[in-house]
Amino acid sequence: MRLKWVVFGLPFVALIALGFYRPAESAPRALPLAVVFSSEINGYLTPCGCSKPMVGGMPRRGTLLKQLAENHTLLKLENGDLTKAAGRQDELKAETLIEMLNQMGYDALNLGKYDFLLGIDYLRALQAQFRGAMLCGNVLEGGTPAFEAYTLVEKRHYDRPLRVLIVGLLSETHADAIRKRNPQLQVEPAQQKLNALRPQIEAMGDLRVLLFYGSAQEAEQIAQAHPYFHLVVYASSGDGPLPTKQVGQTRLVFAGNDAKFVGVARLSENAPYTLTQVDYTRLTDEFKDDEQMMAIKLGYLARVESENLLAMVPKRPTPSGDTFAGSRACMPCHAEDYRIWQRSAHAKAMQTLINEKHDKDPECVVCHVVGLEFEGGFQSMEKTPTLKDVGCESCHGPARRHVQDPLNNRLGKAGSQSCMTCHVPAHSPGFNFETYWKKIEHGFKKQ
Repeated sequence: MRLKWVVFGLPFVALIALGFYRPAESAPRALPLAVVFSSEINGYLTPCGCSKPMVGGMPRRGTLLKQLAENHTLLKLENGDLTKAAGRQDELKAETLIEMLNQMGYDALNLGKYDFLLGIDYLRALQAQFRGAMLCGNVLEGGTPAFEAYTLVEKRHYDRPLRVLIVGLLSETHADAIRKRNPQLQVEPAQQKLNALRPQIEAMGDLRVLLFYGSAQEAEQIAQAHPYFHLVVYASSGDGPLPTKQVGQTRLVFAGNDAKFVGVARLSENAPYTLTQVDYTRLTDEFKDDEQMMAIKLGYLARVESENLLAMVPKRPTPSGDTFAGSRACMPCHAEDYRIWQRSAHAKAMQTLINEKHDKDPECVVCHVVGLEFEGGFQSMEKTPTLKDVGCESCHGPARRHVQDPLNNRLGKAGSQSCMTCHVPAHSPGFNFETYWKKIEHGFKKQ
């Protein structure tokens, strides 16, 4: 009895320290649901280009989603085209993106035209890796859907359970491209598929979302014919977000492509639910790269290097039939032009890739060296060090004959078209020839 009096006579703080009192855990906050959506990553794990600031990238997306999750329950949706082509590097990208989406906890992925160019067997292998639902219910194999048409996800909105029905379909306008790669597949018209599913869809879900790999016009037609969706995320409509459009209770949304933006749709607090607000976030360098996403990306680059994809780039003859001499071979006759080049960013192009660990990545290297895609062009830093960086021959063409006999083998003048091979709008959205030319202007005047 004396011991009890000693214990319970202690100050309150001391009781906590001794473990005799444990305060009740606070109940989790009642967070609102937010729908996070995007379309057509097109292989852009990280942004690419020389215009500042560069926009986009999955590591920045990872940071944004963690910020949003502090005050929201998230429903995470991706709509079509992990990659834009079908080579070995695109397979590695697709696997990497599935790993990234898994790490970020994505609930559903709808497939697009370019996904099917990877081949149906490969897509099934990706499906086995993906922890969410891989959808595309109107692509058929032998009359049977190759992928599920919908999934039902349980979330919480404030303090209440919320059932979200997510449907995934693809526009029949892509049927020919899909069958060219996968002759065994057919594409059922999206509206026809929805007509068949309508009784099931209308009976399920407190919130209904359609991921539709098709145009804005097609999405609007679907919303008019099938007014039970709250949100339709469409694709195939350009680089950046488009204004939302309301059709009855349905919001039509598009967040752009190339992983540059993320859309966020917010829900009314009480049923019957409506979408009250849609915002688009541009992924600038304001969002630091998420460490987990960067680790996955570095693993991808290690695979690109280990498979030596740089050496597998197909080579073709140069248009003129000439071979490359390297920029230093130009110096004896064009000393001032060579000095101008040395002071330019072009002369440090390969170093920028080395700094970012992309120096073995053929998709990047091609615009940072001389002649990667041509016979006699760049192979590697070890084999062809004189052809690293954006050199004289990147713009003026192969110059071996000109170096040997300049009077009888004159080079063509470089102009704006010389730049547009690499300074494409997707990578250099602010590129203007007149402005950029002033930074490198030398003896060869523009055409």
